[in-house]
This record gives sequence, structure tokens and C-alpha cells, in this order.
Amino acid sequence: MRPLVVLFALSLSLAAQNGEPPAPPKNGEPPAPPPRREGERRGPPGMMGGGSGGMRPPAGFEKLSEEERKLMREAFEKAWKDPKVIEARDQALRANENVRRVLHDAISKEDPKVAALLEKMKPPFETDDRGFPILPRPDSPDFVKVANARLGAEMMSMAKPGKQEDTRRFHERIMQLPRMKEAMAALETTPPADRLEALRKIRDLYRQLVGEEFARLRKLREEGGDPNRPPKQQ
Repeated sequence: MRPLVVLFALSLSLAAQNGEPPAPPKNGEPPAPPPRREGERRGPPGMMGGGSGGMRPPAGFEKLSEEERKLMREAFEKAWKDPKVIEARDQALRANENVRRVLHDAISKEDPKVAALLEKMKPPFETDDRGFPILPRPDSPDFVKVANARLGAEMMSMAKPGKQEDTRRFHERIMQLPRMKEAMAALETTPPADRLEALRKIRDLYRQLVGEEFARLRKLREEGGDPNRPPKQQ
């Protein structure tokens, strides 16, 4: 694959956003793109750097040293502010939305029954091109509900083939841990102005609990224990 093609695919993979200010990059995560504009849908489908999701870096990113990752993060952060890049991205997004609209109209004319099935399949929340629920405004009454659904969608995007159900149960287990339940309940009463920052901390907590649960399961397997045994309350 030519270098320019690789760069374009990588750029698009970094364009998908969740409507919240990007958290500081973790080790192994890709550079953060600019924040999503209100009401904007991002990322032409099928051009997302191999289908990488919100918590999965572009293929090959893990091969870089931390210094090389830092170099890429800084380069992309600067490039995303270039007016020409912004305009090119917006043109691609507008074209993508036009394709969606024309395709939907064509299907509706060809077979209204199929159009009805598509409506039936629509998720309960508006989603981006990765299938992730798009966060509403922080003052929306649905903010906490959508944030919860997004955490699950991000985890499911990492599921291996044939492991979707196991991944779903794993996510539900994490969400039922006392520390997660307490954090989500607190988000309900958090002032709208502070909700995005509170959600960022919840996502950090989620990652921490996922890491702790993976470590617990690994230790159980090494000791010959039952990996299905419920974790200790945290």
C-alpha cells in the first residue's frame, strides 16, 4: 500500500469522535483528532483504518516506540487544525451523508418493505459510522443513558469473532461493580457544565476496572480456579 494511502486511511481512522473533549492519549492509543462539531457525523464507512474503534488504535501503531507515538500525536494534532484539512474532511463528510441519503431513497423506491426493515433495525440512539451512540448535549436528560450505552458499544467493538456474548457479559459485570455504579449514579446529579469531565474520569475508571478484572481472570487461570467466579466487590 502506498504511503499516501496509508496516511489517508490512518487520518480517517482518527477522525471518529464521541462528542467529548479527547482525554490525554494513553500508551498505545492513536493521536486525538479535533472535537466533533455539534450534530456532525464522522468517518466514511469502510475507510476507518481497518475498522478500528474508539478504544482500538490503528493497526501497526503498537509497533512504534513511545517517542515515535508522541511524535505522531503532535503531528496529527497540528495537522487537524490546518484549514485545508478541515475543509477536505468536511467535504468527505458531506459526500458521505449524501451517499447515505441517496441510497436510502433508492431502497425506499425499490422496495418499501426493506426500507421499513431498515427503520426497524435503527438503534435507540443516533450513532456515528462505527455504530457508537453519539453523546447529546450535557444538559440533555438522555446524557447519562447514552454515555452508558457508549461504554458498552466501545467494549463490544473490541470483541473477537464469536466472543460477542462473552464480551457483553464482561461489560455488564464491570458496570455492576460498586465503584462503577456509584460513579454513574453521581453523573446523574452532576451539573451539565461538569458532565464531560466527569464522564472522562468514568472512562478512566472503566479502563482501570477492566484491567483489574483481566488480571484477576489471568491469576485464576494460572491457579486453576474458576474464571467464572464473580469478582470481589470493588
